[in-house]
Amino acid sequence: MPVNNASMHEDLELIKNAALAAGEIALRHFGKDPEIWYKGQSRSPVTEADLEIDQYLHKTLLAARPDYGWLSEETKDNPERLTATRTFVVDPIDGTRAFIAATDQWCISIGIVENGRPIHGVLVAPVRKQVFLASTGQGATLNDVLYTQDNLPVINQPERVILPREVIDHVLPDYKQKVEQVDGARSLALRIVGLLEQNADGIFVRKNSRDWDMVAADLIITEAGYKLVDLELNDVVYNEIETRHGVLFATRPSYIPVMKTAFVG
Repeated sequence: MPVNNASMHEDLELIKNAALAAGEIALRHFGKDPEIWYKGQSRSPVTEADLEIDQYLHKTLLAARPDYGWLSEETKDNPERLTATRTFVVDPIDGTRAFIAATDQWCISIGIVENGRPIHGVLVAPVRKQVFLASTGQGATLNDVLYTQDNLPVINQPERVILPREVIDHVLPDYKQKVEQVDGARSLALRIVGLLEQNADGIFVRKNSRDWDMVAADLIITEAGYKLVDLELNDVVYNEIETRHGVLFATRPSYIPVMKTAFVG
């Protein structure tokens, strides 16, 4: 099904408004000792806010687009999404540990995927008062201001790279001083779009990250002129049977060869 400008605008407005409303739900629980459960062997936390937002988004988005598929961190996967032309990919709270700790490093993430790639994406970070938006071919905005690389410094290689702690031993010695190590407490989506805010020149994503962690952020940085790729330098494909991914990295296109050589080998 071809994407026309009218439907693109309507879908983006739909997920933007839903994400803003979800942010308000989250703030009602934020800093108020929400009830917490721990999921399976991973022991990853989920709060009552995650579940309330998931239910709200599921009801709201599918009521508006009943023919779209649904993939969410907090909903049991339904393989019917694989036959839908478009699929909502949702993380009710990306950075749940940060949410529990009452920091600002969490957000609501919603994307729409078509043919394996995101066509719309929104990240709402309520405490930071940030709204990132993107649609394919329309650029990316932060709080309605269009991103541009015109003012980025011109350098030949990445000077600051964010890596998960567990892969630091694989970095070549000459590049260790350029590395900031991080754990999993902060929102992955916000770390990725931090490239646009010049918080780093490159970021690695640990293996086993899931579609909902990255769909919206991927499109936002892509529309701003960056790339998120796998170790074979391919674009990330979403809404497949397997939603887990291997090691990925994001940076400016011109830095990709340097990132792969220096930090991957």
